[in-house]
Amino acid sequence: MDASKLTTRGADFLDEYGIEFQLGYEAKDINKKNKEIILSDGSKVPYDKLLIATGGQARVPRTPGIDLKNVHVLRSANDQTKIKEAAKNAKQIVVVGGGFIASEVTASLQKKYNNVHMLCDFNAPMDRYFGYDVGAMILSEHEKNGAKVYCGVNVFNLKYVGDKDGNVKKVVLENGYEIDADLVVVGAGNIINTDIAKAAGLEMDKNGGVKCNPFMQTSDPDIFAAGDIASFPCWYTGTNLRIEHWITALDQGTHAAFNMLGKMVPYGNIPFFWTNHYGKGMQYVGNAMSWDEIHIDGIPRDNKFIAYYIKDNKILAACAQGRGKDLLTIFEAMNQNVLPPADQIKNGTYTPSDIQKMLKLNKNGGACRRANCC
Repeated sequence: MDASKLTTRGADFLDEYGIEFQLGYEAKDINKKNKEIILSDGSKVPYDKLLIATGGQARVPRTPGIDLKNVHVLRSANDQTKIKEAAKNAKQIVVVGGGFIASEVTASLQKKYNNVHMLCDFNAPMDRYFGYDVGAMILSEHEKNGAKVYCGVNVFNLKYVGDKDGNVKKVVLENGYEIDADLVVVGAGNIINTDIAKAAGLEMDKNGGVKCNPFMQTSDPDIFAAGDIASFPCWYTGTNLRIEHWITALDQGTHAAFNMLGKMVPYGNIPFFWTNHYGKGMQYVGNAMSWDEIHIDGIPRDNKFIAYYIKDNKILAACAQGRGKDLLTIFEAMNQNVLPPADQIKNGTYTPSDIQKMLKLNKNGGACRRANCC
């Protein structure tokens, strides 16, 4: 993929709205007193309001051989171009990690090349986010499609062995087991870029992000944050969240822009995202970093289910496959703050169809009742 094709706004748009777009400069420091950004060349850019949206970078375990040729991470359009080119001639591919990137890369490469081994640091792919039953379903999909998955691998204690020309040739596990590899893709997580925010003395949250209020303002009211680095109060879960997803980044950036102009519109979006393996999509709404229990309606291995993530009798999140319409009903009930208690869904008092009828009767359903922004 040509990275230039990912540009969403052209020069004409920038000129029309008077936007100065500077490439090739790194913001090195923020002088809050003088309200200036210090760039890598020493120049200064003044600001009245400032948005920090520095995102993240791929976590690269500093293990022996990590710098060999054809050991890649996936973070940018250029990364995926390099991986696609290397995969064309690879006899065997190893993907390292058990999260979204590693699991989706495994599915994508296995579907096309049928030669992938996945080294998963979880008990099942993505089970840290979805629980073991859903993770086991994803594992089953990998295995049905011919990928070989090794679970419970310490991905931070691997060794990559190369040939005399510096090309990777095998991966050695902690127990000494060796796997041949012409291409390795490391998906070991994300490190958020908060150095400039920390140096500026902005308040950090315990989840590692820059602490924001509902308007995406940081501890300095003239500085805003959005995207991977932003920790924001979620009205639905009652906790501060930090979401690493492009939809969240886009929505937060939009809200921050309104608020930098004085509109003061609170960010109240409930997280929504999805994943896809071998042409089978799975959607997720809400957010649950921990739960008391998971109630599953349906059978994950049949690819038709909803899983509810419950804490203190409240459904904090839900994921579904093959039941997208029902999940959208749950999502809308979350947004309207009318989702019944978890025990009433577990015992069948309310089904998604019942909740849908309830939504239709809710005359205020189309209005935001979380703040005075509508």
